[in-house]
Amino acid sequence: MDSIISAHITHKQALMADIERLGELEPSKLMAAGIALPGASECIALRTCNRVEIYLATSDINATRRGLEDLINGLVPFDIEQNLVQYLTGRDSVRHILRVASGLESMIIGEDQIQFQVKEAFERAEREGMVGPMLSIVFRKAISVGKKVRSETRVNKGCVSIGTAAVELAEEKLGTLADKNILVVGAGEMATLIAKHLVGKGPRAVIVSNRTYSRAVELAWVLNGKAVRFDGFVHFMAQADVVLVATSATHMVVTKRHVEDAVALREPKGGLIIIDVSFPRNVESEVTEVPGVELYDIDGLRGKAEENLLKRRAEIRNAEKIIAMELESLGARIKEMRADALLGRLYGKYAEMKEREVRKALNRLSSGREPVEEVLQDLADVMTRKFLADPTEVLKGACREGDEEILEIVQDIFRLDGVVHVPSK
Repeated sequence: MDSIISAHITHKQALMADIERLGELEPSKLMAAGIALPGASECIALRTCNRVEIYLATSDINATRRGLEDLINGLVPFDIEQNLVQYLTGRDSVRHILRVASGLESMIIGEDQIQFQVKEAFERAEREGMVGPMLSIVFRKAISVGKKVRSETRVNKGCVSIGTAAVELAEEKLGTLADKNILVVGAGEMATLIAKHLVGKGPRAVIVSNRTYSRAVELAWVLNGKAVRFDGFVHFMAQADVVLVATSATHMVVTKRHVEDAVALREPKGGLIIIDVSFPRNVESEVTEVPGVELYDIDGLRGKAEENLLKRRAEIRNAEKIIAMELESLGARIKEMRADALLGRLYGKYAEMKEREVRKALNRLSSGREPVEEVLQDLADVMTRKFLADPTEVLKGACREGDEEILEIVQDIFRLDGVVHVPSK
């Protein structure tokens, strides 16, 4: 684990604006920049609405750390005193990704979506040739631990997604969603999560608007709502009590002008709540300058996150016990990996030797002129001599040099304690 280093900008230290600045860079570009750092040999970038994280395997932890700091400072010129970037190494870094995949580092503790995002980040890095044996074993373990935590604890029961929190926030602000008009802008994964939690809330009408109209139709059908074309969403915003924005666009989708036009059309005049859970944000912050409009983004869901944390304390402890045990087993497996390459070469060397001698023995047997027992005995003798030729040479050299350590190592490797001495031929 000592060869792993990671950098993290998350909702715990940073606001959405800070995360967005680094999140503007595509994961593929982040990985390309990361793997080019001194000493780095593997890289995985994880980007979600609540975090941007970079994991690296390196042969020079100090050089890579310096390069990583320069990389992030160049991409996002943070004020050093803000301490918005967290750097972790070794065991701490590995423990962190296990916690992330288990939902313990999420704004909404126990959320399920992060598990799939970790898997997607790993698979993307694999496709692009950025993953080697170290990060592969770590991320595979993280994904399996995430599944185990969710199956063996109740950490993901109840309000466990940003989508859920958005619906609950809307309900809290309006008192109830029953008999309310709701406009959902977007029809992707997050919008679908929101839709699932709207079902059963009893809204008067649910309108879905999306740039791809067919996607809006599909989501509206699930909600028993109505799909509208994207260029007409302002008209329906004028009729909405709450607007839930969840798109994957990289630009502002809802502008101050849109909201001003919608408010001007409202009859009767009344307040409008807009909740933006997009990453990056899709609603201009200036909409709050429009009278009667309240805007909430992911930062505004932190209160719901704190409630969630209080409810899940016991389950979090159970999840952390699982993570601690899995971290120990992973540490043991990583230590074993150091021997894998050497063992591969060792098995390869003697496999070639075995194949050569077996072919000779088969040729002798096929002639039918020699007893089978004699051929097999010769094969065993030859194999024994060849297998032990190199250790014999090293041991004799160690004896000449007085190297007792080598003698002890060989005795341990071949487990010779209690073995009866047989004079060598």
